Amino acid sequence: MNARPSVLRPPASRLYAIVDTGFFGSEPAAVTGAVRTLLDCGVRWIQLRAKGVPDLAAWRLAEAVGRVFEEAPGDGAEEDAPVLWINDSAAIAAALLANGPQGGLRVGLHLGQDDLPPAAARRAVPPACPIGRSTHGREQAEEAESDPAVDALAIGPVFGTTTKERPDPVVGLVGVAEAREVTSKPLIGIGGIDAEGAPRVVEAGADAVAVVSALDPAGLAASCRLLLRALA
Repeated sequence: MNARPSVLRPPASRLYAIVDTGFFGSEPAAVTGAVRTLLDCGVRWIQLRAKGVPDLAAWRLAEAVGRVFEEAPGDGAEEDAPVLWINDSAAIAAALLANGPQGGLRVGLHLGQDDLPPAAARRAVPPACPIGRSTHGREQAEEAESDPAVDALAIGPVFGTTTKERPDPVVGLVGVAEAREVTSKPLIGIGGIDAEGAPRVVEAGADAVAVVSALDPAGLAASCRLLLRALA
């Protein structure tokens, strides 16, 4: 895992699932169970978001989730191999890659506008670790497109969202289209997206959609398959 991939391909299913401890809890069994279900449903990009979880507990969660990824059966398509995205923490992403078996775990790092700058994070993680960047409008999307440290960008919130305490202003489908105009990198729509809205976000120009609250912890497989059918 020494070489940096020249091109990061978006997931073929167009679904980017975010396992948020605010929804699923921070107990390792609950989190790993959710990740295993998502992988079994065919989701290939999964982000672990552990906002407010102490560093040690967040590391233990990431380590446990990494083992689930390593155990997941592959379908032989390297370009659509599962990627575990770590939210915010370059240290955890780097440690996972350092501890994992050679080539056995693909880890990405997702950064918000208030997190470590991508260029600084790039120095902290191995070259093969892709970096995603949150953007909230055309100007930030242009910056992410021109930043060689950024491999993918998220644009949002597309619709109103309740998963963040202080969400940025809604960009709408117009914001997705504007971001598509300025970037050739994988573009992920995020924010208030459900099965009904997901196809509209893709039609506006997103390569995939990231979902949080559309994943029902009480009926995870069913809600995941509903989203996958909507995006098929």
